[in-house]
Amino acid sequence: MKKVFSVEEIKEIEAREFRKRGGDSFSLMVNAGVNCAKKIIKLVKKKPIIIVCGPGNNGGDGFIIGNYLHEKEYKVEVFCLQKKYYKGDALKAFKKLKIKTQNISKFKARKNSVIIDCIFGTGLNKPISGTLKSVILRMNKLNKIISIDIPSGINGDTGKILGCAVKAHTTLALHAKKIGHTLNPGKKFSRKIIVVDIGISKKFNYK
Repeated sequence: MKKVFSVEEIKEIEAREFRKRGGDSFSLMVNAGVNCAKKIIKLVKKKPIIIVCGPGNNGGDGFIIGNYLHEKEYKVEVFCLQKKYYKGDALKAFKKLKIKTQNISKFKARKNSVIIDCIFGTGLNKPISGTLKSVILRMNKLNKIISIDIPSGINGDTGKILGCAVKAHTTLALHAKKIGHTLNPGKKFSRKIIVVDIGISKKFNYK
C-alpha cells in the first residue's frame, strides 16, 4: 500500500469515498474531527484547548473537534472567521458548534493551553498574509501546537512554506501522510506525525 500521497491523490480518494457514501461528504468531516479529538485527548490530558479555525474544511474539522472536546468537559475556546466566510461542510459544522466563538484576529497565546491549528489544510496554494499571518506568528510563540492534517502554511506537495507556517509539536495527518510531510521544511514543521483513520475505505488507496 502506498503510504504517502500527493494532494491530488488525496482529493481523488476522498471523491471516491463521497460517491460510496451517496455524496455525503459531511460524515467524513465528522469522522475526521471526532477521531482527531480522541487522539488529542490522549496527547494532552485535561489542559485547556484553544482551536484556531481558518476558512475551509480544515476549519470545519476544528469545529467538530471543539464540540467533541466540549462534550468531554474540556475548557475549549474557538477563534475563527465570521460565518459568511464558511460554506458547504465547514458552514454545516460551524452551525452545529455549541461553543461561542471569538474573532480570529483577537487570538491570544496562553502559556498553559494547547493550540489546535485548523487554519489551512493541504489545499493551500498561495502565501499567507495579513491577519492570518499575524495569528500564526503569535501561535508560534507557544511550544504545544497540534496541527490538523498539515501545519498551516506548508504546501502539501512540496513541503515549502507559503508566506509563513505553523511550527507544530504534533501533526495529525488525515488518512495518510502527504508528500509535504516528508520534505523539509514541511517535515521539520510537522515534527511528530500521527496518521488518523477517518473512515476512508482502504481499497481506495489503490489505483
